Amino acid sequence: MSEIVANGIRLHVQHLNAVPTAQRNEPPVVFLHGLGMDNMASFYYTVAGAVAKTGAEAVLYDLRGHGDSERTRTGYAMEDSVADLTGLLDALEIRVPVHLIGNSYGGTIALDFAVVNPARVASMVLIEAHFNVDGWAAQIAAERERVAGVVAEMGEENLQAWIRRFGRKVVKMMDALTDLANHTSFYPDLTQARPIPVDRLRALTCPIRAVYGESSDVPDYARQLADLLPTASLTVVPGVGHSVLMDATPVVRRIVVDWLAAQRRSSCPS
Repeated sequence: MSEIVANGIRLHVQHLNAVPTAQRNEPPVVFLHGLGMDNMASFYYTVAGAVAKTGAEAVLYDLRGHGDSERTRTGYAMEDSVADLTGLLDALEIRVPVHLIGNSYGGTIALDFAVVNPARVASMVLIEAHFNVDGWAAQIAAERERVAGVVAEMGEENLQAWIRRFGRKVVKMMDALTDLANHTSFYPDLTQARPIPVDRLRALTCPIRAVYGESSDVPDYARQLADLLPTASLTVVPGVGHSVLMDATPVVRRIVVDWLAAQRRSSCPS
């Protein structure tokens, strides 16, 4: 584990099979986790290890405000997330295109990064990704209101008792989430996100694989895929919802490993 200052903040990074810049011939694989209680561990213990075993260079990091990365008071707009990723790649001297593997909000970052920096993306695997298009910020606001209603109905004392049932690790994660949600610009920044123009999404040309759970509560993105990302291929995993990465780990792991192998073969001269 290491800490790297990128875009002016301290990021907690795991760099597997690191390759010196001058010897880097293949795209590194960069993993982007989801929001809230999520951190790099969700990929580290599911998919990243298998990817690293293939010999691929892999980069995982805790997003700003998550895990062991710095929890700044401000700076949670999508533009900041894209700038953090850009800064991290620059700090690691990764100048070749990268494969982006994003889960949920991590997929949203991947898409925004690719729109801004198309030449820096070799391919993407989007797992239950949200799309930062018209209406997405309103969905975030509605979800926050729903959660606040549940918490209010439960009562603070009952909520804390319920959280303690899951042990100290979960208590620590909830404390961090509470601080992030209530004492930073996290939600105001997210709910004021500037949507990506749809024509810029449609213009993406890199190979894209999208993965959604059959019972996903991510609204309609799988059905809109052909319109929003015409070049993407879609896999719907039966019997699971938004947490497909955790609930169908072997399936997602195989999809990602096979996808990266296919990208490697397609880039080799015949």
